[in-house]
Amino acid sequence: MERIEAHRPLGRLIAWSRGRQASDIHGRAGHPFIIRVEGRLETVSEAEFPIPDDVTLTSWFMDVFTPELQGRILREREVDTAFYFGEERYRANFSKQRGRQSFSFRVVPQHRMRLEELHLPLSLAGLAEQPRGLLLVTGPTGQGKSTTLRALVQDLNARRALRIITIEDPIEYVFEDALAHFEQREVGVDTGSFADGIRNAMRQDPNVIVVGELRDRDSIWACMQAAETGHLVISTLHADSVAQSIARIREFYPAGEQDSVSALLARNLIGVVQQRLIPNTGGARTPCLEILKRDAGVQEAIAGNELHLLHGIIEASTHVGMHTFDQYLMELLVAGVITEETAKHYAVNRHALDMHLRGIVNPQAILRPDRGR
Repeated sequence: MERIEAHRPLGRLIAWSRGRQASDIHGRAGHPFIIRVEGRLETVSEAEFPIPDDVTLTSWFMDVFTPELQGRILREREVDTAFYFGEERYRANFSKQRGRQSFSFRVVPQHRMRLEELHLPLSLAGLAEQPRGLLLVTGPTGQGKSTTLRALVQDLNARRALRIITIEDPIEYVFEDALAHFEQREVGVDTGSFADGIRNAMRQDPNVIVVGELRDRDSIWACMQAAETGHLVISTLHADSVAQSIARIREFYPAGEQDSVSALLARNLIGVVQQRLIPNTGGARTPCLEILKRDAGVQEAIAGNELHLLHGIIEASTHVGMHTFDQYLMELLVAGVITEETAKHYAVNRHALDMHLRGIVNPQAILRPDRGR
């Protein structure tokens, strides 16, 4: 595994960023370094770190990485990998923009995160209790999908004796066996592709298959086949809503195959957790969730591609643990976790939120806020 030492030039940048509690570090030849702190981008002053050129960035990489990775960075347009800095693990992407070198690093917390520590509702754990089926954690980039997925898997690890196989690109969080037994495989190192990894995992006696991200038609089909044959499959997908998650999966396939895909999803989808991180009153960020769980109405809507019905089904099903993004948003507002301004900014239906705020419609309590949320 690649390691970066603190006294190296690149190590000094990472150490300084860690001191700022940055989640991400971005570098581009000819531009100042950028870091992300609590979701906000900050420009690193030239007094701290001068603007790098191509030669500087390349020399920094050659100074710390193994010859194999050096060659890939020089030879390939894009490279995904991971490295350690001290005890911290980082996900890394090296790329080119306008023919010049750039990079993005993201810290991957390695301590064991529990659902309550992330201020996620404990009802999420129940979704992963199913013995088989497909569970999706969705949302835009950088909104904590991987962290939530990791917490769900760690919850299983703490409570159940299961064989769990993960397929990732790259491996981010290294799980340690508690009650569960883990096997972690990296695309490009241990398996040729997500789809190959999923198909081979089914021959390795898994109870749970964790797929880092659904990126293509083959991996989606392999996941649904694994769920269909009796495995619990947990994965992430880029989407802005529950309905869009289903629509995106359909869109990976030609029109003539989409009805079959919908039928397969309707049978095997356990639930969808749609997540976005929003600013809270403490200056940090809090997850706001939309949760769909499979029931007869959900199955019928997915099978018939009547995805416009899902919002109403979710909104009317708070008694079974479903809720819309705006219902959860109102819960956070009532609990004092977020401000009214933040709620209005992030609301999907601002008119409905305004009616709640003016007392025209009384919000229904859907969760008991966790202490410290």
